[in-house]
Amino acid sequence: MPPRLPSAALLVSAHRRALSALPATAAARPGAPHLLDGVPRPDRLARLPPELAGFVRSRAAGHTPSQFAYGNALKACVPAASAGAAGNVAFAEQVYCAAWKDGLAGDAYICSGMVDLLAKSGRLGDALRAFADGDPGSAVCWNAVISGASRNGEHGLAIEMFTDMAWGSCEPNSFTYSGVLSACAAAAELCVGRAVHGLVLRRDPEYDLFIGTSIVNMYAKSGDMVAAMREFWRMPARNVVSWTTAIAGFVQEEDPASAVRLLREMVRSGVSMNKFTATSILLACSQMYMEVASQMHGLIIKTELYLDHVVKEALICTYATIGAIELSEKVFEEVGKVSKTSIWSTLISEISSHSLSRSVQLLMRMFRQGLRPNDKCYASVFSSVDSIELGRQLHSLVIKDGFVHGLLVGSALSTMYSRGDAVEDSYMVFEEMQERDEVSWTSMVAGFASHGCSVEAFRLFRNMILDNFKPDHITLSAILSACNGPECLLKGKEVHGHILRAYGETTSIGHSLVSMYSKCREVQIGRRIFDATACKDQVMLSSMISGYSTNGCNDEAISLFQLMVAAGFLIDSFICSSIISLCANIARPLYGKLLHGYATKVGIQSDISVSSSLVKLYSKKGNLCDSREVFDEINSPDLVTWTAIIDGYAQHGSGLDSLRMFDLMITHGVKPDNVVLVSILSACSRNGLVEEGFNYFNSMRSVYGVQPVLHHYCCMVDLLGRSGRLAEAKSFIESMPMKPDLMVWSTLLAACRVHDDAVLGRFVENKLREDNYDSGSFTTLSNILANSGDWEEAARVRKSMNGTKKEPGWSMV
Repeated sequence: MPPRLPSAALLVSAHRRALSALPATAAARPGAPHLLDGVPRPDRLARLPPELAGFVRSRAAGHTPSQFAYGNALKACVPAASAGAAGNVAFAEQVYCAAWKDGLAGDAYICSGMVDLLAKSGRLGDALRAFADGDPGSAVCWNAVISGASRNGEHGLAIEMFTDMAWGSCEPNSFTYSGVLSACAAAAELCVGRAVHGLVLRRDPEYDLFIGTSIVNMYAKSGDMVAAMREFWRMPARNVVSWTTAIAGFVQEEDPASAVRLLREMVRSGVSMNKFTATSILLACSQMYMEVASQMHGLIIKTELYLDHVVKEALICTYATIGAIELSEKVFEEVGKVSKTSIWSTLISEISSHSLSRSVQLLMRMFRQGLRPNDKCYASVFSSVDSIELGRQLHSLVIKDGFVHGLLVGSALSTMYSRGDAVEDSYMVFEEMQERDEVSWTSMVAGFASHGCSVEAFRLFRNMILDNFKPDHITLSAILSACNGPECLLKGKEVHGHILRAYGETTSIGHSLVSMYSKCREVQIGRRIFDATACKDQVMLSSMISGYSTNGCNDEAISLFQLMVAAGFLIDSFICSSIISLCANIARPLYGKLLHGYATKVGIQSDISVSSSLVKLYSKKGNLCDSREVFDEINSPDLVTWTAIIDGYAQHGSGLDSLRMFDLMITHGVKPDNVVLVSILSACSRNGLVEEGFNYFNSMRSVYGVQPVLHHYCCMVDLLGRSGRLAEAKSFIESMPMKPDLMVWSTLLAACRVHDDAVLGRFVENKLREDNYDSGSFTTLSNILANSGDWEEAARVRKSMNGTKKEPGWSMV
């Protein structure tokens, strides 16, 4: 058993007894050793920069610091303050208070130092108060407060303070003009910038290089490259900053050719480019051809800039943007073992839009090296993810890295779930976002609208307005698309009224309003909006034609389409597919065939919407050979295209071909829906494939995950009825989990007529009378009784129909 230690109380009392036992003379003797003499004392000044430590020692020694010592001490605090070190800001405030006590707070050197420090710390209000204590006649103080206001995003305040300075007793200098011109460029105040330029010319026509570069920068960032280049060539001398400023201006205006020409002129004049010049010109190359990018790459290799990480990132982005993925990865590999997260993130972000699988491989490789991507990298990958399972795995990584609540990643993640039909997960991510902007709100509203969740979309739109976000034309188009039926008409009119009140006109979203009213079965209102639009573009015409088509106004749609062609508008894939589908519905195959030729001529036949409409057109008119030929030319048929070809075979008696195409569709990984399964069951019914029909029906829930609806049950009743198994059909109806409707009973009644089963027909009659169904069913029952020779019952049924209006039949031929 280990020995027991003495308690803490015993140790304290023993220590006190040992101290009291010391001789009194030893305790009182001068120079006697102290008990803590051997313990080193911490030097707090060692943690301060040398300038601050020297200032403190000088003041502690009783010396009164000069204004330059105070200024140097404040300047020493600036780097740490700008990095967010609160302790250094507090220390600077103590230094400033000491200067105040010494009567030096109004000195320009001290005042400008304090204003600069507070502005860089984000405390612009305190900086303005410190400026008020300074010398109003000192340009140094004015320069500090003007640049500080601009640095904090208060560009209007910077311009206002320059105006006060110019009209006062203080003369602006080069630094003043440079600061206010930068504020004009950031605030896009071109008129004010021109006024400052005029003031510079009036006071100093031969201004220096510093001011000239600022003027070029102001014009370039304001979008006036003509004035920028006029001022650029007027400069007697130009350095690399001047050249880079002009080049960056052309890149901003998306004029890469002029940027490259200016770079070549710069090289011929003997000016060497820096890393900012290189990144600007590489950004211009990303908008041009591969040859130009390779030339710029070679030019960079000749300099030491190729070793700079920022230039490497720009090269990776350039090659990835123009689609040269292999070269982008080659530049990446030349870096060696990359430990810089930004380079990894740049490569993965750019590659994700071209090859998702490759970007995921690089992401895994990055993880194996112990590095984590940044938020931009995650957002780029999420924008390309097309698999919910992969998205969920990446979601867990984002949670671990702490980016899930960020604006950039949160918006991309919410959009990814919405795109993958997981709208509930999308909204959950949206709710967890700590910050939202107009893009995230619009993305969520569009997600609800695209999934038919109109109520949720309108609720979110209302909350967006209550949160003081002003919806733009993209948001308004998204919420109008949520009005997808007559029941949403009132909400759609409310949005229309809000647009008129908030914006006064609807020109930018006129096509969305036309589509909204068309989907709400108010095509006349849509036509009035169409007619009221002065300048009708292709999108507006497409919306009106589609609206006519969906509302059965076939002649109007054809007439408007002909007018559009006569006016010289380009017929795109959307309009072409709409008109071809319309021709299929109104039995105008010749008109559709002409559009087929036009689509082939202009090269839009490969579009999936046009191809699907052509398959439907030829299938409906019974030309299955042409239909299959168009189908075989499609690279990746979607579910709509598969449904069109399968239904075409089913409707024209080629049931086995229909089943083979369905199996081929499953092999290609396309998941069936309710519509295509109705076509399959119809194919089984028309060809007497009873067992196959039951196999497909029983597989709907277990294999395909589709819940049967009345149309599927009706097909099964038709299948049993056509094969003469009427008793089984009756039992099948009675076992249905939902109440049979007119379509189901009418199908069984038609089977009774084919097989002359008057007994079952009378049973169906009773069911029909219970629900007051239409006269067509009783006509069928009367014919059944007449065929069986029961004329009295047939007469009774016909007599019971007195007063019932029978709708006349019609034909498209």
